Amino acid sequence: DNRDLRGEWLPLFRGSAPYVAMFRQSIMVFHIPGQLLIDTQCSELEGLLSDIALCAVLGVRPVLVPSLSQRVLSRLRTEYNVEVGECAYAVEAVCNASFKNQETVSRLLKQEAGMLCAEVQDLFRRVAAKPTGNFDNNKSLSVFASSQLVSAAPPRAKTGWQTSPLLGRVTGIDAAQILQRLQEEQVVCVLPVAAGSLQGDGRLRYIPSEELAAQVAEKLKASKLIFFTRGQRIVDTARGNVIPTMQLAEASKLVEEWSKAGNSFMDKEESKEIVRYLDLLIQALRCGTRRGHLIDPQRGALLQELYTTDGSGTMISLDLYDGIRIARSGDVSGILDLIEPLVKRGLLKRRNTYEVERACNNQEMFVWKRDEKFVGCASLERFEDAPGKAELGCFVVSPLCRGKGHGAVLLSYIERVATLLGVRQLFLLTTQTMQWFVERGFQNASLDDLPPSKRAGYDLGRSSKVFIKNVSDLPSELQQRFTFVEVDAID
Repeated sequence: DNRDLRGEWLPLFRGSAPYVAMFRQSIMVFHIPGQLLIDTQCSELEGLLSDIALCAVLGVRPVLVPSLSQRVLSRLRTEYNVEVGECAYAVEAVCNASFKNQETVSRLLKQEAGMLCAEVQDLFRRVAAKPTGNFDNNKSLSVFASSQLVSAAPPRAKTGWQTSPLLGRVTGIDAAQILQRLQEEQVVCVLPVAAGSLQGDGRLRYIPSEELAAQVAEKLKASKLIFFTRGQRIVDTARGNVIPTMQLAEASKLVEEWSKAGNSFMDKEESKEIVRYLDLLIQALRCGTRRGHLIDPQRGALLQELYTTDGSGTMISLDLYDGIRIARSGDVSGILDLIEPLVKRGLLKRRNTYEVERACNNQEMFVWKRDEKFVGCASLERFEDAPGKAELGCFVVSPLCRGKGHGAVLLSYIERVATLLGVRQLFLLTTQTMQWFVERGFQNASLDDLPPSKRAGYDLGRSSKVFIKNVSDLPSELQQRFTFVEVDAID
């Protein structure tokens, strides 16, 4: 028995393999918060960068966006005795200081930007040089850090600290150079300072790093935008656990609720920070970024979030089920057109117009449409003589969408509906497409496992095989599917 030799790492290692494959060549934007950068010798920062470096070795293309505001603020207080008062954000304090100390703040921004470039590069070298480093000794991971990747202009008319002469808004991002550096397997570090654009005044300006991270993710159409918290977590108070996933619509409603006037939740600085992060994640997802994450910066939390089913933080994803609904009689012709190619190949049983229309009227048929195009369809039929069982049938995804994750999304939607209806077992009859369903939890079964009425009408001529899936453990499977599915647009 070599169980002790294997320990608990083996199933975790095997379980991470699909995520490693999926994230290879994926661009991920990591915002590095200011509290970690005040002292670049701290173990927490080294642990975080070590995890990011390991992601790079596994094929991820990392883009770092660090914050400078807390470093500048610390020097203003300790070296120049500048009083900035109580502020919600470090960037607000720096901007307030710039009204009376513009030259000093501008000089510190330049100095800290230069020092941070060197320190981040040195940190990655130190991580790689350790005996437990992540790299092949013959190949080091280089870091390209620059303030020349972004151009800025004065902010549009605002009030208070936002009128600071040193504050800027992004007018351009050199996506071509960033993508070229990533292609060369470099880690790119985009600094939150930028010179004015050609139409501007040429002055160095500070761009709030959180906003810059979101805009970089949008420009690059990044797979993920990741914010690291100070330990705050979004918790389901009814169950006492961290909320692992939220759909875009859910996150938007949560921010709207928290931001209502008089909500005591917003009295705390930590709460305001989470709402700010959520706002930026929502903005990025609406502009093309696929996933957003809120993660604790402690060592290992990033790897757990990206490469395990359970994760460690909260992931915000696009509304994968958008466009899936119960079919109506007006969908019948579209459904018949969708299933016809598979019927001709003998993969689906032929259904006539009456049968499809009856399934629609009985609310047993579901369709998925985007931009008036049929993405897929599926039926879910329950049985009076077996209340805990339901049949998954007529499961079809458009040829335009195959291989892009749409099938897994449609299946998870049907599974969720089945669970809400009290179904405990989902079964299907198929002739040639067994492997896809086996990979998603279905197991080979016999005719005896079918409801009596279904067994009586079984077509011996088709010799369909029976597959059954228990859906009692569906929540964890749904979370895995939320995390795991990447859905592209229709070609």
